[in-house]
Amino acid sequence: MKLIENIEQLEQNLEMVEVYLSEENDEAIGLIRRGACFVAYEIEGELRFAPSRFVGYKNNNLKQHLTSHKDGRDTNMVIERMMDIKLGSNGKLEKLFLKYCKNLGIEPYNKKRKYWKFNLSKEFNANAELDGEFPEGKISERKHKFRERNSKVIQLAKQNFKDKNGRLFCQVCEFDFENEYGEIGVNFIEAHHTIPVSEMKVGHKTKIEDIAMLCPNCHRMAHKKRPWLKMEELKQLRNKE
Repeated sequence: MKLIENIEQLEQNLEMVEVYLSEENDEAIGLIRRGACFVAYEIEGELRFAPSRFVGYKNNNLKQHLTSHKDGRDTNMVIERMMDIKLGSNGKLEKLFLKYCKNLGIEPYNKKRKYWKFNLSKEFNANAELDGEFPEGKISERKHKFRERNSKVIQLAKQNFKDKNGRLFCQVCEFDFENEYGEIGVNFIEAHHTIPVSEMKVGHKTKIEDIAMLCPNCHRMAHKKRPWLKMEELKQLRNKE
């Protein structure tokens, strides 16, 4: 893959990351979870983070990225030279990154991360804030729509499921992380939004019933098709002989 050559190509890749996240693409979210070096960029007062190893390659996309050789040292070097800003640790950005990951519903893998703060050359169009018990957030438009997730509904959905069932487990395969892994698995489960963000209308309010509890394997399978597979469809697939 060829490295980016200018700021415009960097911004094009940042925009691609936004598109993938608006589609709740698991692979894109996985890149953020595994990343160590990030470009921090601001949209309507919120800092978001894109892994340098993705945005540093020209005209990058997930298919190309996942099947090609990558070297973070090369992308870090070209990004640093282009922005004329040193890559480094930053306590304030680290806190904002962890908050960002929480909103995405993930726990980052790496413990040591470094950042650049990048100012977008073009502003995203501002939209009025939405009100409601569980607003899906402001809509930021730049050839696509990105709706911010509200983590409160996820927390409530998990607690509601636990109150009803006594424990957290996958609604498809019934895998229980606490039973299998002990203390480290306590309260661990992934929350699946049964209504894709990209299909939500402006002002949509997520209900607790819209959230399903899934293990990572079943969660990935739910996202394999459009429209997303329902819980009963996944169970039927698993039960086929």
